[in-house]
Amino acid sequence: MATNVSYASGDSALEALVLHTLPDFGEHGDGIINNNFLLSYLKDKKRFKVIDGGLEFWKGVMTRENSNFKWQSHEATMSANLQDPNKRLRFDIMTFTGSIVVNKKHEAMNKGRAMIKNYAQTLRDQAESTIPNAFNAAFWKSSPTAGLEPESIPSLISATPTTGTIGGLSRTGDKSLQNGVYTTAIADIGSEAGIAALKRLIIRQAVNANDMSDLVIMDDSNYAGLVGYLNTLARYGANERMAELDFETIKMGKTTIGFETSALTGNSGYTDTITSGYMYGINSKHMNFEVLKDGNFMWNPDGFERVGQSLNKALYFWVFCNLTTNLPRAHWVATSVAST
Repeated sequence: MATNVSYASGDSALEALVLHTLPDFGEHGDGIINNNFLLSYLKDKKRFKVIDGGLEFWKGVMTRENSNFKWQSHEATMSANLQDPNKRLRFDIMTFTGSIVVNKKHEAMNKGRAMIKNYAQTLRDQAESTIPNAFNAAFWKSSPTAGLEPESIPSLISATPTTGTIGGLSRTGDKSLQNGVYTTAIADIGSEAGIAALKRLIIRQAVNANDMSDLVIMDDSNYAGLVGYLNTLARYGANERMAELDFETIKMGKTTIGFETSALTGNSGYTDTITSGYMYGINSKHMNFEVLKDGNFMWNPDGFERVGQSLNKALYFWVFCNLTTNLPRAHWVATSVAST
């Protein structure tokens, strides 16, 4: 008797379809990076670093100059003193994992061509939205869970930079480990006074004249106010390289201004985002996103694996990474920004 369901024991059509419809994140996770404003910017500025290996991401903070370098008489003896140039920030390598699971029962139930393709596409869409959302939420979490989650912008650029630790070192009393904080109210970012205050902050935290904050991220409400004001003056231009990736930005001098939404909705669980009224200034020369080479946005190269003694098979995903800085004082946060 003819049937419309086959239970062929060696059939793996569903697994093959899921494998071939999965988002191709590529060797360096381009699909994830290009969906994340911060990562896209850091990659464009070549601050995305692939590390061969190691137990941690090690970052040196320059606290003094090398005393062997100096102007001297042509008859003087050249100095050759041992130097210790750095404070050493150490960032633990964080692991992000996930899996797409299929069950042999699903395979048997989805023999029809349309249904099996639809099921595989749904699994793809689910992964393609979940992973970038998880990364974006992690980068804006106010207090990452120690040992489990990567550093975030609020943890690297702290609103209370004279307390706590960064990279395993205490910020207390150590200027080189303290970012800038501006608590004076900026009453209207969408005004000449607001733009002047923003420009002062960019210059104020400059390491030197050609080493200023080149990325400013604010909440969506303040960004809209700034865009509205600049539009009326025909002074609104975008960062064209970021626009190619569909990111909305403003280009002000050498600084790119972008935003994060302050009121995410939905039940994804990834709702961490920028604090309303906050504005972060980042000097991308001193901030990196680092990943381990052999765990760089990878799907399991061997395909699906059987899960224990169940009928389930899983395709695993992993990346070993962290967000790092080597000069905390190059960054800043303003905590009282408004738009009228």
